[in-house]
Amino acid sequence: MIEASGQVGLFGHGFTYSGHPVSAAVALRALEIYEERKLYEHVRNVAPKFQQRLQALATHALVGDARGIGLLGAVELVRNKETKVAFDSRHAVGAKCMALCQERGLIVRAIGDVVALCPPFIVKPKDVDDIFDRLGDGLDDTLAWAQKEGLA
Repeated sequence: MIEASGQVGLFGHGFTYSGHPVSAAVALRALEIYEERKLYEHVRNVAPKFQQRLQALATHALVGDARGIGLLGAVELVRNKETKVAFDSRHAVGAKCMALCQERGLIVRAIGDVVALCPPFIVKPKDVDDIFDRLGDGLDDTLAWAQKEGLA
């Protein structure tokens, strides 16, 4: 790296906020708050319900795979559930599902045709039900759209 820096210039490998004392202090305080409010314990209590509801989506016609851990979850959207054949990426089915979920008041993230969600640590069991009810409706909306477009 030292020799190459002489040839190509400064080796920029950090950011002004990386390791900054203020950022580090804020991070440490955030961890203290998590412990004070017993958020790790809360997550351990809520996560099984979250994962149960996530796995229940595996039966949906568009879902080829439902996977997650803790309060992280994702569903992979497929054109054919039996063979797990993917949609053509040009159709951006994941992005369409993300938009349809957002219309229902649920923020998810599309990573290709994988729809991911990760609620905050303070999520309550009734919120988990609301999240998955809305996601299920968003998947139904996406399936109807895909069928109308001749994609599924």
